Amino acid sequence: MTIRRARHDNGFCATVPLGVALTLANCSPRESSRQPVPAGASGSARSPEHGPARPVLDCPDALLSARRGGSEAERYVVPGEGDRAAMKSAVEALVREGRAALEKARAAAAAIAYRIEDLPEFPGVVILREDPEKRRGGGAYLLRLGAPSPLVVQAPHTFFDEGTLPLACELFQRSSALALFADTAHRYKAAEMDDEGNFPADVAHSTESFFQAATEGLLLGRPRVTVLSLHGFSPRESGAGVVLSSGANAPAGALVTRLAPRLAAAVPGSVLRFPDESAELGGTTNVQGRIVRAAGGAFLHVEMSAGLRKALLADGKLRATVLGVLAESASSP
Repeated sequence: MTIRRARHDNGFCATVPLGVALTLANCSPRESSRQPVPAGASGSARSPEHGPARPVLDCPDALLSARRGGSEAERYVVPGEGDRAAMKSAVEALVREGRAALEKARAAAAAIAYRIEDLPEFPGVVILREDPEKRRGGGAYLLRLGAPSPLVVQAPHTFFDEGTLPLACELFQRSSALALFADTAHRYKAAEMDDEGNFPADVAHSTESFFQAATEGLLLGRPRVTVLSLHGFSPRESGAGVVLSSGANAPAGALVTRLAPRLAAAVPGSVLRFPDESAELGGTTNVQGRIVRAAGGAFLHVEMSAGLRKALLADGKLRATVLGVLAESASSP
């Protein structure tokens, strides 16, 4: 059975399986004309409570709940320095000490109206999310306590780069990654542009966000991680399916060089390396990338075309192959 979704921000529209349509059920309305690149939101298909394995494209209920209302005007509030310090402390404790630090982390989280909960859908994983009555668009953070994996999946534009949330959830599970960080406020709609032309809710470009503080805390607990940041773009003249970057204006590093040919063998469309083969979509202003590299970790900025994201959501075999390549390559030393 198939269902056709309504057209959204970046023309991301296709006939997809019913489960995928449910996955995208939380999509936001069309962007206003002032935004530079269109996109949308993503949700999750639900699965039976029991069974041998959870189906693909399945994000936990607590994460979906944390995102509700994320496109509302004035949803996003910039946290103060003290609040960001509490977030950093909570994440550092969980990453460094695991369950032994739960009470300490819960105390730090409670001070900023966050809660830490186990996820029944993802055994061994906790979520750090806002109190539903005190939301300010601060993001949601999944941590696999005690995980040996160095991989951290980040999806900072899930309301705008359509399809990146369910893909991030599946990549997090497929790779047994250490963490998954997701935004809970639309990068453009949730807060007005400031006097400098910046959007405070764009957490990939704000150093004064909980998202950045959580990344800082994670790096204090595990500095040598590999952060894979998922993004999306609308069609370009190059016809590229993927643009890979370390987030820096420098020749492609070892991770990008290793991943590019393997990914090219798996995806429709070309895979371009920034800046060697593509002069755009390099993620060079991503503030998480800057602190990850400074801490000695690796940063991988993955831009996927609208066509590829649509294909991945509709084709389970393709999705398994592509996400498997990303998981294995990004998790390798």
